[in-house]
Amino acid sequence: MSRRLITIVAALVLLLPLAGCGIYSFSGAVPTHLQTVAIPIFENQTAEFGLDQEMTDEVVNTFTIDNTLKIVDLRNADSALYGTIARVDDQPSTYSADESVQEYRVTIVVRVRYEDLTNGKVVWEQTISNFDNYDPGDPADREAAVGEAMRKITEDILNKTVSGW
Repeated sequence: MSRRLITIVAALVLLLPLAGCGIYSFSGAVPTHLQTVAIPIFENQTAEFGLDQEMTDEVVNTFTIDNTLKIVDLRNADSALYGTIARVDDQPSTYSADESVQEYRVTIVVRVRYEDLTNGKVVWEQTISNFDNYDPGDPADREAAVGEAMRKITEDILNKTVSGW
């Protein structure tokens, strides 16, 4: 093999893994004219007191950490994210050999709408749900499970809003 051919083959071997990198983008799916978002307090249609504020705080914190969209008041926003907590369900999840409940699953269902306020269009609207399991004998464990289910929903909302996934 000639030295030139070896050089060409070596260059191809080194550059080939990079060939597909040009098609990826980390800019997300947020249109360039949308730079801010308002997140009014979520509506709570459940009997779970305080869940509206907890969910809203979780969404605001997640969007603040992500920093793709700056959170502002509704009057100054390019976009708005509206949410309604529709249901919180507790169902048995795991049973023991004597058929007693060992673990419950709490599921939270939220309806979410993301609007482009500049163009007056709904960007996306979806019902999102998620869950976590807890020990029925420990009230603090249920509270932690509710928090984890909300965190998962919040991640889904963020991903749907900024990356379109």
